[in-house]
Amino acid sequence: MKKIVSAVVAALVFATVCITPVSAFDPLRATTVFTKLAADPNLKNPSVILIDASTNEVVFESNSYAMRKPASTLKLLSGVSVARYLDPEMRFQTSLALSDKKNSVVIQGEMDPWATFNAFNAKRLGQTSLKYLAYRAHVELESQAGAPVKTMTIYYNGIYDSEAKNMKIYLKTRKVYVILKPVSALEAQNLTIEPVMNSASPTVNQMTHFFIQWSDNTLAERLARIAAKAAGYNGSAAGISDVFKTVLAEMEIDSSKLVVKDGSGLSHENRVTAHLLGELLAKIQKDPRYAGVIESLPDGGVNGTLRKRFLETATEAIGLVHAKTGTLNGTVTLAGYIDSGDREYIFVVIADKLRRTYSATELARDTLDRYLVKLAAPREIIVETTTAETASVVSSITP
Repeated sequence: MKKIVSAVVAALVFATVCITPVSAFDPLRATTVFTKLAADPNLKNPSVILIDASTNEVVFESNSYAMRKPASTLKLLSGVSVARYLDPEMRFQTSLALSDKKNSVVIQGEMDPWATFNAFNAKRLGQTSLKYLAYRAHVELESQAGAPVKTMTIYYNGIYDSEAKNMKIYLKTRKVYVILKPVSALEAQNLTIEPVMNSASPTVNQMTHFFIQWSDNTLAERLARIAAKAAGYNGSAAGISDVFKTVLAEMEIDSSKLVVKDGSGLSHENRVTAHLLGELLAKIQKDPRYAGVIESLPDGGVNGTLRKRFLETATEAIGLVHAKTGTLNGTVTLAGYIDSGDREYIFVVIADKLRRTYSATELARDTLDRYLVKLAAPREIIVETTTAETASVVSSITP
Protein backbone atom coordinates (compact mmCIF):
# COMPACT_ATOMS: atom_id res chain seq x y z
CA MET A 1 0.00 0.00 0.00
CA LYS A 2 1.34 3.26 -0.96
CA LYS A 3 0.24 6.51 0.68
CA ILE A 4 0.45 9.68 -1.43
CA VAL A 5 0.41 12.98 0.33
CA SER A 6 0.18 16.13 -1.75
CA ALA A 7 0.66 19.55 -0.22
CA VAL A 8 -0.71 22.25 -2.46
CA VAL A 9 -0.21 25.94 -1.82
CA ALA A 10 -2.56 27.78 -4.23
CA ALA A 11 -3.05 31.39 -5.19
CA LEU A 12 -6.68 32.15 -6.03
CA VAL A 13 -7.14 34.98 -8.46
CA PHE A 14 -10.41 36.85 -8.23
CA ALA A 15 -11.22 38.79 -11.41
CA THR A 16 -13.50 41.79 -11.15
CA VAL A 17 -14.79 43.13 -14.43
CA CYS A 18 -15.72 46.74 -14.30
CA ILE A 19 -16.72 49.29 -16.91
CA THR A 20 -14.30 52.16 -16.87
CA PRO A 21 -15.13 55.08 -19.11
CA VAL A 22 -12.72 56.16 -21.76
CA SER A 23 -12.53 59.84 -22.59
CA ALA A 24 -12.51 59.19 -26.30
CA PHE A 25 -13.61 62.60 -27.45
CA ASP A 26 -13.81 65.52 -25.09
CA PRO A 27 -15.96 68.48 -26.17
CA LEU A 28 -13.00 70.40 -27.58
CA ARG A 29 -12.02 67.59 -29.93
CA ALA A 30 -15.67 66.92 -30.76
CA THR A 31 -16.03 70.56 -31.76
CA THR A 32 -13.17 70.16 -34.21
CA VAL A 33 -14.88 67.18 -35.87
CA PHE A 34 -18.24 68.93 -36.21
CA THR A 35 -16.63 72.13 -37.46
CA LYS A 36 -15.25 70.11 -40.37
CA LEU A 37 -18.58 68.32 -40.82
CA ALA A 38 -20.48 71.59 -41.10
CA ALA A 39 -18.00 72.89 -43.67
CA ASP A 40 -17.89 69.74 -45.81
CA PRO A 41 -19.06 70.58 -49.37
CA ASN A 42 -20.86 67.22 -49.67
CA LEU A 43 -23.37 68.41 -47.05
CA LYS A 44 -24.01 71.80 -48.67
CA ASN A 45 -24.03 74.09 -45.64
CA PRO A 46 -26.16 71.97 -43.30
CA SER A 47 -27.95 72.97 -40.11
CA VAL A 48 -26.05 71.33 -37.24
CA ILE A 49 -26.00 71.14 -33.46
CA LEU A 50 -23.91 69.02 -31.06
CA ILE A 51 -24.80 68.84 -27.35
CA ASP A 52 -22.97 67.22 -24.43
CA ALA A 53 -25.74 65.01 -23.02
CA SER A 54 -24.36 65.05 -19.47
CA THR A 55 -24.48 68.84 -19.15
CA ASN A 56 -26.88 69.85 -21.96
CA GLU A 57 -24.15 72.26 -23.04
CA VAL A 58 -24.11 73.15 -26.73
CA VAL A 59 -20.66 72.08 -27.86
CA PHE A 60 -21.04 73.18 -31.48
CA GLU A 61 -23.70 74.69 -33.70
CA SER A 62 -23.90 76.02 -37.22
CA ASN A 63 -27.09 77.38 -38.79
CA SER A 64 -28.85 75.72 -35.83
CA TYR A 65 -31.71 78.27 -35.83
CA ALA A 66 -32.24 78.08 -39.60
CA MET A 67 -35.65 76.78 -40.66
CA ARG A 68 -34.98 73.57 -42.57
CA LYS A 69 -36.87 70.55 -43.93
CA PRO A 70 -36.74 67.84 -41.23
CA ALA A 71 -37.86 64.91 -43.43
CA SER A 72 -38.56 61.91 -41.21
CA THR A 73 -36.79 63.30 -38.16
CA LEU A 74 -40.17 65.01 -37.66
CA LYS A 75 -41.37 61.58 -36.53
CA LEU A 76 -39.56 62.28 -33.26
CA LEU A 77 -42.27 64.83 -32.51
CA SER A 78 -44.96 62.33 -33.47
CA GLY A 79 -43.42 59.73 -31.18
CA VAL A 80 -43.20 62.16 -28.28
CA SER A 81 -46.81 63.33 -28.77
CA VAL A 82 -48.08 59.76 -28.89
CA ALA A 83 -46.13 58.90 -25.73
CA ARG A 84 -47.51 61.98 -24.00
CA TYR A 85 -51.21 61.53 -24.82
CA LEU A 86 -51.86 57.84 -25.49
CA ASP A 87 -51.72 54.86 -23.15
CA PRO A 88 -48.67 52.83 -24.27
CA GLU A 89 -50.58 49.57 -23.65
CA MET A 90 -53.68 50.66 -25.58
CA ARG A 91 -54.86 48.42 -28.43
CA PHE A 92 -57.35 49.24 -31.18
CA GLN A 93 -60.20 46.78 -31.69
CA THR A 94 -61.91 45.86 -34.98
CA SER A 95 -64.89 43.50 -35.02
CA LEU A 96 -66.96 41.69 -37.63
CA ALA A 97 -70.58 40.73 -37.09
CA LEU A 98 -73.58 39.51 -39.06
CA SER A 99 -76.33 42.05 -39.67
CA ASP A 100 -80.10 41.75 -39.44
CA LYS A 101 -80.20 42.76 -43.11
CA LYS A 102 -79.99 40.08 -45.80
CA ASN A 103 -76.48 39.31 -47.09
CA SER A 104 -74.91 42.05 -45.00
CA VAL A 105 -72.25 42.35 -42.31
CA VAL A 106 -71.20 45.04 -39.85
CA ILE A 107 -67.58 46.06 -39.32
CA GLN A 108 -67.07 48.16 -36.22
CA GLY A 109 -63.63 49.55 -35.42
CA GLU A 110 -61.65 52.04 -33.38
CA MET A 111 -59.70 53.52 -36.31
CA ASP A 112 -56.88 51.04 -35.92
CA PRO A 113 -53.90 52.94 -37.40
CA TRP A 114 -52.04 49.78 -38.36
CA ALA A 115 -54.71 47.56 -39.88
CA THR A 116 -53.38 46.20 -43.17
CA PHE A 117 -54.20 44.31 -46.35
CA ASN A 118 -50.78 42.69 -46.34
CA ALA A 119 -51.53 39.24 -44.97
CA PHE A 120 -47.86 38.35 -44.57
CA ASN A 121 -47.12 41.46 -42.49
CA ALA A 122 -50.32 41.01 -40.49
CA LYS A 123 -49.20 37.57 -39.38
CA ARG A 124 -45.57 38.57 -38.85
CA LEU A 125 -46.27 41.78 -36.93
CA GLY A 126 -49.55 40.94 -35.22
CA GLN A 127 -51.58 43.45 -37.22
CA THR A 128 -55.28 43.25 -37.99
CA SER A 129 -55.67 41.72 -41.45
CA LEU A 130 -58.40 43.54 -43.35
CA LYS A 131 -58.04 41.08 -46.19
CA TYR A 132 -58.91 38.21 -43.86
CA LEU A 133 -61.75 40.26 -42.35
CA ALA A 134 -63.29 40.72 -45.82
CA TYR A 135 -62.73 37.06 -46.71
CA ARG A 136 -64.32 35.92 -43.45
CA ALA A 137 -67.31 38.23 -43.98
CA HIS A 138 -68.09 36.61 -47.33
CA VAL A 139 -67.57 33.07 -46.03
CA GLU A 140 -69.91 33.68 -43.09
CA LEU A 141 -72.64 35.07 -45.34
CA GLU A 142 -72.45 32.05 -47.64
CA SER A 143 -72.58 29.75 -44.63
CA GLN A 144 -75.64 31.61 -43.34
CA ALA A 145 -77.35 31.56 -46.73
CA GLY A 146 -76.42 27.98 -47.52
CA ALA A 147 -75.74 29.13 -51.08
CA PRO A 148 -73.28 31.28 -53.05
CA VAL A 149 -73.50 35.00 -52.28
CA LYS A 150 -72.64 37.24 -55.22
CA THR A 151 -73.82 40.55 -53.77
CA MET A 152 -73.28 41.72 -50.20
CA THR A 153 -73.42 44.88 -48.12
CA ILE A 154 -70.80 46.04 -45.64
CA TYR A 155 -71.98 48.51 -43.00
CA TYR A 156 -68.91 50.02 -41.40
CA ASN A 157 -67.86 52.41 -38.69
CA GLY A 158 -64.46 53.10 -37.17
CA ILE A 159 -62.34 52.02 -40.13
CA TYR A 160 -60.81 54.28 -42.75
CA ASP A 161 -62.82 54.82 -45.95
CA SER A 162 -59.80 53.78 -48.01
CA GLU A 163 -59.72 50.45 -46.18
CA ALA A 164 -63.42 49.84 -46.85
CA LYS A 165 -62.82 50.52 -50.55
CA ASN A 166 -59.91 48.07 -50.54
CA MET A 167 -62.23 45.43 -49.11
CA LYS A 168 -64.61 46.04 -52.00
CA ILE A 169 -61.76 45.74 -54.50
CA TYR A 170 -60.53 42.52 -52.91
CA LEU A 171 -63.96 40.88 -52.87
CA LYS A 172 -64.45 41.86 -56.51
CA THR A 173 -61.53 39.53 -57.31
CA ARG A 174 -63.65 36.81 -55.71
CA LYS A 175 -66.54 37.65 -58.07
CA VAL A 176 -68.52 39.38 -55.31
CA TYR A 177 -70.14 42.78 -55.73
CA VAL A 178 -69.98 44.83 -52.51
CA ILE A 179 -72.13 47.76 -51.44
CA LEU A 180 -70.38 49.95 -48.86
CA LYS A 181 -72.45 51.88 -46.33
CA PRO A 182 -70.76 54.02 -43.66
CA VAL A 183 -72.85 54.26 -40.47
CA SER A 184 -72.62 55.77 -37.00
CA ALA A 185 -71.45 53.73 -34.02
CA LEU A 186 -75.03 53.51 -32.73
CA GLU A 187 -76.35 52.40 -36.12
CA ALA A 188 -73.64 49.74 -36.33
CA GLN A 189 -74.62 48.46 -32.91
CA ASN A 190 -78.30 48.33 -33.81
CA LEU A 191 -77.59 46.46 -37.05
CA THR A 192 -75.56 43.76 -35.30
CA ILE A 193 -77.19 40.43 -34.52
CA GLU A 194 -74.32 37.92 -34.20
CA PRO A 195 -70.59 38.56 -33.55
CA VAL A 196 -68.22 36.70 -35.86
CA MET A 197 -64.72 37.74 -34.87
CA ASN A 198 -62.66 40.45 -33.20
CA SER A 199 -59.09 41.54 -33.90
CA ALA A 200 -56.83 43.74 -31.80
CA SER A 201 -53.87 45.82 -32.92
CA PRO A 202 -50.42 45.68 -31.33
CA THR A 203 -49.99 48.09 -28.41
CA VAL A 204 -49.38 51.79 -28.97
CA ASN A 205 -45.86 51.28 -27.65
CA GLN A 206 -45.17 48.52 -30.19
CA MET A 207 -46.55 50.63 -33.03
CA THR A 208 -44.48 53.63 -31.95
CA HIS A 209 -41.39 51.46 -31.92
CA PHE A 210 -42.12 50.31 -35.46
CA PHE A 211 -42.83 53.69 -37.04
CA ILE A 212 -39.72 55.25 -35.50
CA GLN A 213 -37.37 52.34 -36.19
CA TRP A 214 -38.64 51.68 -39.72
CA SER A 215 -39.92 55.19 -40.54
CA ASP A 216 -43.44 54.06 -41.45
CA ASN A 217 -45.14 57.19 -42.82
CA THR A 218 -48.76 56.05 -42.69
CA LEU A 219 -48.51 54.72 -39.15
CA ALA A 220 -46.74 57.86 -37.90
CA GLU A 221 -49.34 60.08 -39.55
CA ARG A 222 -52.32 58.19 -38.18
CA LEU A 223 -50.98 57.92 -34.64
CA ALA A 224 -50.07 61.62 -34.61
CA ARG A 225 -53.66 62.46 -35.59
CA ILE A 226 -55.01 60.18 -32.85
CA ALA A 227 -52.68 61.84 -30.32
CA ALA A 228 -53.91 65.26 -31.46
CA LYS A 229 -57.53 64.23 -30.83
CA ALA A 230 -56.60 62.80 -27.42
CA ALA A 231 -55.03 66.15 -26.57
CA GLY A 232 -58.27 67.95 -27.43
CA TYR A 233 -57.48 69.07 -30.97
CA ASN A 234 -58.99 67.86 -34.22
CA GLY A 235 -57.47 64.99 -36.14
CA SER A 236 -56.18 67.12 -39.01
CA ALA A 237 -52.74 68.38 -39.99
CA ALA A 238 -53.56 71.54 -38.02
CA GLY A 239 -54.32 69.35 -35.01
CA ILE A 240 -50.95 67.63 -35.37
CA SER A 241 -49.25 71.03 -35.39
CA ASP A 242 -51.20 72.02 -32.27
CA VAL A 243 -50.27 68.92 -30.32
CA PHE A 244 -46.61 69.21 -31.31
CA LYS A 245 -46.50 72.80 -30.07
CA THR A 246 -48.30 71.89 -26.86
CA VAL A 247 -45.79 69.17 -26.04
CA LEU A 248 -42.88 71.49 -26.82
CA ALA A 249 -44.38 74.25 -24.67
CA GLU A 250 -44.59 71.81 -21.73
CA MET A 251 -40.87 71.21 -22.19
CA GLU A 252 -40.24 74.97 -22.41
CA ILE A 253 -38.98 74.65 -25.98
CA ASP A 254 -39.73 77.57 -28.29
CA SER A 255 -41.82 76.36 -31.23
CA SER A 256 -42.97 79.74 -32.53
CA LYS A 257 -41.36 79.20 -35.93
CA LEU A 258 -42.19 75.51 -36.27
CA VAL A 259 -44.11 74.68 -39.47
CA VAL A 260 -45.96 71.35 -39.47
CA LYS A 261 -47.94 70.00 -42.42
CA ASP A 262 -48.08 66.33 -41.44
CA GLY A 263 -46.95 63.83 -38.82
CA SER A 264 -44.57 61.84 -41.01
CA GLY A 265 -42.16 64.43 -42.41
CA LEU A 266 -43.15 63.71 -46.02
CA SER A 267 -44.19 67.28 -46.80
CA HIS A 268 -41.52 69.56 -48.25
CA GLU A 269 -43.31 72.40 -46.49
CA ASN A 270 -42.42 71.24 -42.98
CA ARG A 271 -39.85 73.43 -41.26
CA VAL A 272 -37.91 72.91 -38.05
CA THR A 273 -34.58 73.96 -36.58
CA ALA A 274 -31.73 71.70 -35.57
CA HIS A 275 -31.71 73.59 -32.27
CA LEU A 276 -35.34 72.60 -31.54
CA LEU A 277 -34.71 68.92 -32.29
CA GLY A 278 -31.54 69.02 -30.19
CA GLU A 279 -33.43 70.48 -27.23
CA LEU A 280 -36.16 67.88 -27.68
CA LEU A 281 -33.65 65.01 -27.60
CA ALA A 282 -32.04 66.47 -24.49
CA LYS A 283 -35.37 66.84 -22.67
CA ILE A 284 -36.81 63.42 -23.43
CA GLN A 285 -33.60 61.68 -22.39
CA LYS A 286 -34.27 62.69 -18.80
CA ASP A 287 -38.01 61.94 -18.77
CA PRO A 288 -39.06 58.28 -18.30
CA ARG A 289 -42.34 58.93 -20.13
CA TYR A 290 -40.38 59.04 -23.37
CA ALA A 291 -38.05 56.10 -22.77
CA GLY A 292 -39.94 54.12 -25.42
CA VAL A 293 -39.18 56.76 -28.04
CA ILE A 294 -35.45 56.63 -27.32
CA GLU A 295 -35.41 52.83 -27.24
CA SER A 296 -37.11 52.80 -30.65
CA LEU A 297 -34.33 54.72 -32.37
CA PRO A 298 -32.46 52.66 -34.97
CA ASP A 299 -28.95 51.53 -34.01
CA GLY A 300 -26.27 52.17 -36.61
CA GLY A 301 -25.34 49.06 -38.57
CA VAL A 302 -27.72 46.94 -36.49
CA ASN A 303 -31.43 47.54 -37.11
CA GLY A 304 -34.17 49.70 -38.58
CA THR A 305 -33.38 52.35 -41.16
CA LEU A 306 -29.75 52.44 -39.95
CA ARG A 307 -29.17 48.72 -40.42
CA LYS A 308 -27.10 49.19 -43.60
CA ARG A 309 -25.33 52.35 -42.50
CA PHE A 310 -21.72 52.34 -41.21
CA LEU A 311 -21.14 48.77 -42.45
CA GLU A 312 -18.69 49.88 -45.12
CA THR A 313 -18.02 53.54 -44.45
CA ALA A 314 -17.56 53.63 -40.67
CA THR A 315 -17.50 50.21 -39.03
CA GLU A 316 -16.17 51.57 -35.74
CA ALA A 317 -19.51 53.30 -35.20
CA ILE A 318 -21.63 50.14 -35.49
CA GLY A 319 -23.99 49.96 -32.52
CA LEU A 320 -22.86 53.31 -31.14
CA VAL A 321 -25.12 55.68 -33.08
CA HIS A 322 -28.80 55.71 -32.08
CA ALA A 323 -30.71 58.09 -34.33
CA LYS A 324 -33.76 58.86 -36.44
CA THR A 325 -33.06 59.06 -40.14
CA GLY A 326 -34.74 61.30 -42.69
CA THR A 327 -34.66 61.47 -46.47
CA LEU A 328 -36.45 63.57 -49.09
CA ASN A 329 -35.38 64.64 -52.54
CA GLY A 330 -32.46 66.95 -51.84
CA THR A 331 -32.53 66.29 -48.10
CA VAL A 332 -30.64 63.99 -45.72
CA THR A 333 -31.17 64.30 -41.97
CA LEU A 334 -30.08 62.44 -38.87
CA ALA A 335 -30.87 63.20 -35.22
CA GLY A 336 -30.10 61.25 -32.09
CA TYR A 337 -27.37 60.13 -29.73
CA ILE A 338 -23.81 58.88 -30.14
CA ASP A 339 -21.77 56.95 -27.58
CA SER A 340 -18.33 58.47 -27.18
CA GLY A 341 -16.36 56.77 -24.44
CA ASP A 342 -17.15 58.43 -21.12
CA ARG A 343 -19.58 60.82 -22.84
CA GLU A 344 -22.73 60.76 -24.86
CA TYR A 345 -23.46 63.42 -27.42
CA ILE A 346 -26.78 64.57 -28.82
CA PHE A 347 -26.55 65.60 -32.46
CA VAL A 348 -28.78 66.88 -35.24
CA VAL A 349 -27.72 67.31 -38.85
CA ILE A 350 -30.14 68.66 -41.47
CA ALA A 351 -28.69 68.80 -44.97
CA ASP A 352 -31.57 70.02 -47.14
CA LYS A 353 -29.75 71.87 -49.90
CA LEU A 354 -28.43 68.82 -51.74
CA ARG A 355 -28.83 68.13 -55.43
CA ARG A 356 -31.95 66.05 -55.99
CA THR A 357 -30.13 62.96 -57.16
CA TYR A 358 -29.53 59.52 -55.73
CA SER A 359 -25.77 59.97 -55.86
CA ALA A 360 -25.90 63.25 -53.94
CA THR A 361 -28.06 61.61 -51.26
CA GLU A 362 -25.73 58.63 -50.89
CA LEU A 363 -22.67 60.86 -50.81
CA ALA A 364 -24.19 63.01 -48.06
CA ARG A 365 -25.06 59.95 -45.98
CA ASP A 366 -21.58 58.46 -46.35
CA THR A 367 -19.98 61.79 -45.53
CA LEU A 368 -22.08 62.20 -42.41
CA ASP A 369 -21.30 58.66 -41.25
CA ARG A 370 -17.55 59.17 -41.71
CA TYR A 371 -17.64 62.17 -39.38
CA LEU A 372 -19.79 60.46 -36.77
CA VAL A 373 -17.38 57.54 -36.52
CA LYS A 374 -14.72 60.00 -35.39
CA LEU A 375 -16.75 60.56 -32.22
CA ALA A 376 -17.97 57.01 -31.67
CA ALA A 377 -16.26 54.94 -29.00
CA PRO A 378 -17.50 52.25 -26.60
CA ARG A 379 -16.86 52.22 -22.91
CA GLU A 380 -13.66 50.24 -22.35
CA ILE A 381 -13.85 47.06 -20.28
CA ILE A 382 -10.94 46.80 -17.85
CA VAL A 383 -10.27 43.66 -15.80
CA GLU A 384 -8.90 44.29 -12.31
CA THR A 385 -7.29 41.33 -10.51
CA THR A 386 -6.68 40.64 -6.82
CA THR A 387 -4.42 37.84 -5.59
CA ALA A 388 -4.99 35.98 -2.33
CA GLU A 389 -2.96 33.08 -0.96
CA THR A 390 -4.72 30.15 0.58
CA ALA A 391 -3.63 27.68 3.19
CA SER A 392 -2.07 24.42 2.16
CA VAL A 393 -4.51 21.83 0.94
CA VAL A 394 -3.54 18.29 1.81
CA SER A 395 -5.22 15.48 0.03
CA SER A 396 -4.56 11.83 0.80
CA ILE A 397 -5.19 9.19 -1.79
CA THR A 398 -5.24 5.61 -0.62
CA PRO A 399 -5.69 2.94 -3.25
